[in-house]
Amino acid sequence: LIKTNHQIVPNCKKQRAILHMLLNASLDLRMNFARLCCSPDFENLKDPFLKGLPDSLRIFEEYLGDKTWLAGDKINYPDFHLCELLNQLEKFEPSCLTGFPKLKAYLTRFENLPKLKEYMSSEEFKKRDCMGKLAKWRNNY
Repeated sequence: LIKTNHQIVPNCKKQRAILHMLLNASLDLRMNFARLCCSPDFENLKDPFLKGLPDSLRIFEEYLGDKTWLAGDKINYPDFHLCELLNQLEKFEPSCLTGFPKLKAYLTRFENLPKLKEYMSSEEFKKRDCMGKLAKWRNNY
């Protein structure tokens, strides 16, 4: 695990609790997105999902505020989860971060981390589906 191998979990119980809440908030949105993508009723559920997406993104935009990363100036494990999700959401709906300049800048910072930038420019990454083979949308829609 990234958080264990790189010792990015803080010693403070309050900070750990905040990180867990941030992770779970991003996982809630990820699960909603996965349910949509894997639903047999994908076409009928897509528009309602996109209409509700700004409300979900606004929460992260407001929480991020002027911080570089969710927990402040140090990247932490919830950032990896949220940024992967934001990347997938942009593939799904390229304009989804319009109106969320802080989230867009946050994602750009993440994608410009040297090792991630190198990986994301690879053919392996470009060909990788966002969802499993049974999904109605996998980034090949």
